[in-house]
Amino acid sequence: MEPVKVLYASFQMFSKVSGLEANMEKSSVYFGGVNQTLQLDILDQLGFLKGELPIRYLGVPLSTKRLSITQCKPLIDKIIGRITSWTSKFLSYAGRLQLIKSVVFSIQTFWSQIFTLPKKLIQMIESVCKRFLRTGGVDVSHRALIAWDRICMPKVAGGMNIMDIQLWNKAAVCKLLWNICNKKDKLWVKWIHCYYGRRASMWKSKPMQASWIVQKILKAAEYLEKVGIQEEEFSQMQSFTIQKMYKKFQGEYPKCSWKRLICNNYGAPRWLFILYLNLHGRLLTRDRIAKWSQIDDLSCPMCAREPESAEHLFFKCEATSQIWESLLEWQGVQRKAKGWNEEVQWAEMHAKGKSANSNVYKICLAACVYHIWNERNLRIFQGKARQAKVIIRAIAQEIHSFGSKYKKLDNKLQEMKEYPKFR
Repeated sequence: MEPVKVLYASFQMFSKVSGLEANMEKSSVYFGGVNQTLQLDILDQLGFLKGELPIRYLGVPLSTKRLSITQCKPLIDKIIGRITSWTSKFLSYAGRLQLIKSVVFSIQTFWSQIFTLPKKLIQMIESVCKRFLRTGGVDVSHRALIAWDRICMPKVAGGMNIMDIQLWNKAAVCKLLWNICNKKDKLWVKWIHCYYGRRASMWKSKPMQASWIVQKILKAAEYLEKVGIQEEEFSQMQSFTIQKMYKKFQGEYPKCSWKRLICNNYGAPRWLFILYLNLHGRLLTRDRIAKWSQIDDLSCPMCAREPESAEHLFFKCEATSQIWESLLEWQGVQRKAKGWNEEVQWAEMHAKGKSANSNVYKICLAACVYHIWNERNLRIFQGKARQAKVIIRAIAQEIHSFGSKYKKLDNKLQEMKEYPKFR
């Protein structure tokens, strides 16, 4: 009872000095592990109302017990509300991917830096994001173009660098442990050391009577040991960043050979995403659809002569090879169009640098793949067809539009003729 009186006297002194007073009707006292008799004495002394846990403070739930899915429902509702807003309905696949990376995941990072998120909550967030990426909504979908684990990989490993929530949460909790080990001047750290750090270091301490939040923070030492970080090294760290620890938890991935075709490509995001799918062999060409569904017509919609496949469509098809060869000549590359696998190998060998020629080649490849795929879909689903020279002109216009934003590319594009010649 005496500490409560001292604390209350300090608040009263602060009120006299600052002129700020607590609103008795809006203020409450919350108890944890306090018997009923002592609770009544404290309430009588302070004059405040008794509050009941759990409560929400600064947008997150506060509770003496482990977080439940019901308490986390506001986070899920906020994410779903952002996804289902009318503006999100008009986004392309690449736009939805960017929204997930920049907005949706930023909503949960505040929670991740406070306590360990339940696995069920992480699964629910990822499930919502998966469905939104596939369909543009939150309805259940059946087939994903790219596996979620693959998308969460770094770009150099063939992923799209989407945050892995569970790993990010672990890295954020490790920062709380680092604060406990190194920021001993903070009040909450002093309190934890006073109660749980008497018999052993905080790295080895496993207090069974501590709250679930404190136990989860101290358990983070196990995460660090799994990636080879020991107590001595951890305590000597002068600074701690969640991003660096997140990458540490990710580990090393084998780099894919075509990473430079996507990374640092100045093309439009929608071009890069279609190129990305094609590099993974995940575009829904008719030969792939026929593997799980009956399809009557397997012919290529561009030439109507050969069965459609990614290898044929890019660029063995007579119609698409004319488009690509015109763009190659426009760049000053004197060669015939090849099949897709050979084209990728050629690009890996000749467009891996940072020169203007390499960057122009990569942006041309991305734009050509996108526009051919778009033309193919127009012919199948809308019955519309454009002439090859119209497609080539549209590609060149968009390349000039995007390339002019960058001085290196703009100078190179100015040297090239305004429009490619149709072969």
